[in-house]
Amino acid sequence: MIYLDTGIIISALFARDDRQADCQALLTKDAVTSTHALAEAFAALSGQYRIKNDLVSEAIRSAAALVRVEAISRDDYLSVIEHARERGIQGGVIYDALHAQVARRLKADRILTFNLSNFEHVAPDMDVRKP
Repeated sequence: MIYLDTGIIISALFARDDRQADCQALLTKDAVTSTHALAEAFAALSGQYRIKNDLVSEAIRSAAALVRVEAISRDDYLSVIEHARERGIQGGVIYDALHAQVARRLKADRILTFNLSNFEHVAPDMDVRKP
């Protein structure tokens, strides 16, 4: 199983992204992402990319039907926060640490992301790659 970070979801849904086809191909039942990744994708596509929120909502619902979507649990949050100091996590990197924690809990084989440096920092124990 592979864990898809938010950037993969965004690229899969954004028609003008050069990586769209490759990222769409990753949206399978062998992939997992988090509910938080869906919210981040909605925020980026409707905010930064200025796509109408009803279109973004429909696209995200379609993507969510293709992959396994897991919630970030209370224990995931508390574990990341508890270990933040020893792992050097501060600021917004905590969100990548939460994605990594979900992937870790689910025993994902690897994390696919365009943000290698953050994930290598928060998940040195995991196989992190660009698609």
